[in-house]
Amino acid sequence: MDPRNVTEELYGRLKRGGFRGFDPYDGLGSRVFRMSPFFRSKTCRLVWIQLFKRSPVNLRPAALVPKGRNPKGLALVIRGLADLYRLEGDRARLEDAYDLAGIILSQRAAGREYFCAGYDFFWQAKAFPVPEFTPNMVVSTFAGHAFLDLYGIDGDRRWLEYALGVGRFIEGELTIFESDDAALFGYVPGESAVVHNVNLMGSAFLARLFSVTGEEGYAKRAVKAAAYTLRAQRSDGAWEYGERAHHRWVDNFHTGFNLVSLDTARRCLSTDRFDDAIERGLEYHRRNHFLEDMTPKYYDTSLYPVDIHNFAQGIVTFLTFGRPEEARKLLERAIETMWDGKRHYFYYQKTRLYTNRIDYLRWSQAWMFHALARFASSGKTG
Repeated sequence: MDPRNVTEELYGRLKRGGFRGFDPYDGLGSRVFRMSPFFRSKTCRLVWIQLFKRSPVNLRPAALVPKGRNPKGLALVIRGLADLYRLEGDRARLEDAYDLAGIILSQRAAGREYFCAGYDFFWQAKAFPVPEFTPNMVVSTFAGHAFLDLYGIDGDRRWLEYALGVGRFIEGELTIFESDDAALFGYVPGESAVVHNVNLMGSAFLARLFSVTGEEGYAKRAVKAAAYTLRAQRSDGAWEYGERAHHRWVDNFHTGFNLVSLDTARRCLSTDRFDDAIERGLEYHRRNHFLEDMTPKYYDTSLYPVDIHNFAQGIVTFLTFGRPEEARKLLERAIETMWDGKRHYFYYQKTRLYTNRIDYLRWSQAWMFHALARFASSGKTG
């Protein structure tokens, strides 16, 4: 099927649904569960989230989990619309992007003079609970990149001001430590867990702010944060997810995040100091996270589950590094194996035993729309 048709059909579904949807991790939004005494137990919250995440049957309607407008998902759609606007010049794309940006801004974290944002649902990590709209690095930087995309198109300074707010959030609330030659950024305020893709997201975003503003402080902190994670790269080129005992895995899409973030920092800082790490990381990634036909593995050690997130990030990653043929094969495999041509959305996962066909906005559809638009804008749609 023509990727251009898939792009339009997917976007049409998103728009008809008001850009609302479920998320793999939104189970704690259940009004049934929240009224029960089990909600007060960390263990029960973890089990409940995993039940909803792993079940091939969508339990959310019965458990009264509402569909949400996830800020990260909306940011991904904005970035896709920006790519399509630059490709086509269709003003309607830009107007839709403005509407989505307005929704993100309406969900900004409270109590701060600057913009930052979090997920629209309560989630439980192994180490700590995170109530809905608690700002974090991931959502804030994805929104910030979307704002910078809009600023690059229309020059409206309000988008830059919101992005600069994300920079203030990173420097003021997410800096775990900073020395003369290294810095480390955290996931959420007050938590010290080291997660390498999160640290590099901070580095990449500050580097992009430097490229726009010329402010040297952004460049210095971007380099320091990258230096920290480069030291954690294994000799074979891989990065483990984090430094805690339960974070010692190497997976597909987080490796892609690392590589793309390093490339963003490299380009925005006009430096070659990350080149060797990127080259080794990309080689490890291609060799260990994709089969010969470009089906993405989840971990370096196992194929399953085959996850749409890995398709989407893989497409973006290979386009980023000038490898369009691999991106094209990934996109073809995604459409062939994960696309529902009747209902116009991408499945979540395939396991050895079954296909999970639940429609997730942030994890699946927004990511694939972003990837499809990036593919189209690369000029490789035929």
